[in-house]
Amino acid sequence: MESDASDPPVLRRRRGGAGDGRKADTQARILEAAVALFAARGYERTSISAIATRAGVSRAAIFWHFGDKDSLFQEAFRSMLVPFLAELKRTVEHIDPRTRFFELFDVYEAFVSTHREVIQSIVRWVFESPELRTRLQRPLLGLVDEFVRDVRGSLEEIAGDDPDVAALAAALASALHGNLLLSLLDPSEDRRALRNAGIRRLAERALGPGCEKP
Repeated sequence: MESDASDPPVLRRRRGGAGDGRKADTQARILEAAVALFAARGYERTSISAIATRAGVSRAAIFWHFGDKDSLFQEAFRSMLVPFLAELKRTVEHIDPRTRFFELFDVYEAFVSTHREVIQSIVRWVFESPELRTRLQRPLLGLVDEFVRDVRGSLEEIAGDDPDVAALAAALASALHGNLLLSLLDPSEDRRALRNAGIRRLAERALGPGCEKP
């Protein structure tokens, strides 16, 4: 893909051609180091020097690839969401809407279980730092909106023109998010599983008879 003169310098630098394997590897190492240190120390206490040391690159390399610390933080945060977004995309393709609807719950729960430490860091950032909350607001709300759209899309295929579909999709997503936050305070796996089961039962009842999880 050719770069456009209107693109930000960092984007133009990072596009490159097919032979940029080393560049991609360097960027991946920097992002991996940044995610680990931002998660452990937060934004303010993480220095570019510490990220460079952990990634095995120079400070100049970080500035070359990402521009500045704020841009690196934004890109590191987006990279945290990549596994969830990729799995969401895979889930909504090529399966019937009823199966897809409940698969979305499975994807959500699997992501939360696998990435609990990162999620705890994100929640801490949001509640402890107004500055980080401002930085994360757009990507976080974008992720929430995407999940709700997928749930709503499945419901619309199942229920047709039911006027309550949008509200139901938002409510189910909110229940999942609320259970996630509660599980960070309450480590009991049994109670978390019970709440998850309750959310699924509500979804089944909202869909009506014959729409239980396949």
